[in-house]
Amino acid sequence: MRLNFGPNVIDYTLPDHNVLGIIEPARPQVRPFDILVKESLLNPIGKERLRTILHRNRPGEVVIIVSDRTRSIVHYAEILGLLVGELVDSGVDEQNIECLVALGTHRPHTIEENRDIYGDMERSIRFTFHDCHKELVSIGTTSTDLNVCVNKRAYQADFVIATGKIDFHYMAGFSGGRKAVLPGIAGYDTIQGNHCKLKREGVVQGALAGNVIAREMQEAAEMFGLDYLVNVVETADNETCNVVSGDPVHAFDQGISRFREQRCMRVQRIADCAVVSAGGCRGDRTFYVGHKVLNNVIPIVKPGGTIILVAQCALGVGNDAFLQLLSQRTVDDLLCAPEHTITIGGQRAYQTARILQDYKIIVVSDLDDEVLSNMKFSVVSNIAAAFEQVKEHNGDDFTCYVVPDGHTVMGINNGTC
Repeated sequence: MRLNFGPNVIDYTLPDHNVLGIIEPARPQVRPFDILVKESLLNPIGKERLRTILHRNRPGEVVIIVSDRTRSIVHYAEILGLLVGELVDSGVDEQNIECLVALGTHRPHTIEENRDIYGDMERSIRFTFHDCHKELVSIGTTSTDLNVCVNKRAYQADFVIATGKIDFHYMAGFSGGRKAVLPGIAGYDTIQGNHCKLKREGVVQGALAGNVIAREMQEAAEMFGLDYLVNVVETADNETCNVVSGDPVHAFDQGISRFREQRCMRVQRIADCAVVSAGGCRGDRTFYVGHKVLNNVIPIVKPGGTIILVAQCALGVGNDAFLQLLSQRTVDDLLCAPEHTITIGGQRAYQTARILQDYKIIVVSDLDDEVLSNMKFSVVSNIAAAFEQVKEHNGDDFTCYVVPDGHTVMGINNGTC
């Protein structure tokens, strides 16, 4: 096996009888992204063509909700340019188009970051940043009694288009779609009230049915009344392979189906362990980002089994709240914490505690051993030592899945994700 580790590669050989399989994503043939966008806008899902709707309704103010710097989207500037072109061709004045950056609780961009993400669009179209503490309006409560407050300017706009990328999400099941509203342009208390439910049954990566967090997000988007959706699906190699547009619910559902086809790999049996790389420099600069790949291999490892995480983490842990919570509190304390005490920023620690409760996590990294031990992870000097621990627990005939890049694929146990 070859596992990326920062800028380097770790080579290790397992006997064939130990390896149940190598879990990798499908790599579909990719067509030019501009053709994909144009075809999607010409053939929307569950809606008339955007130009037709705008011609008929003649909206004054149009808001495009755009993803922030934490959601890298290939060709985003060009995709937004084609979308704005559709608006202008339908008679909307450029001065009446606003791109609202869906920051959620994140910080605003610098000028340079804005230009890196949105390119020349930043010069021709007005960009504003959502503030989760200011200029909000309450639009009602969900079926779970969550009070939904959203960006007032967006809510009052004549026409709102949500854009984004569909990907895995450890709480919402999948990113994209309705997440443009919650958490994208929601108030802080609404976001916290939603995210604090992460310990509830059914809140897992790749799941929508029975997921209360995903349900609240969908209800919030429906209450808001999104008019149109444009979402992209990217390959594991960061190429745009699908663009879905049209009805915010039906287009999102179809986008998820296309995403699953290439990123969810089914197995027929679960293994004693899995070894997963965080993908090297692209995904293992910090432990906070790198360790998220654990969610993608949990379904293919037996409860009580072992997951070996390979992640260099050259920039350290990467999140102080996450570090402090896992270091200063026990797993049981985190699992028993009342929902109202789970704050934004540290919520990932509670999700990680759920993993640590059910699996042994061995970490191969450049992080300080004491830091990892304090965070309840097992530490080894190299991957050979990690497999020695697996042998001690399961014997020489242990079974294992190998996942060369855990950010790009999710293993599922003869089911659907």
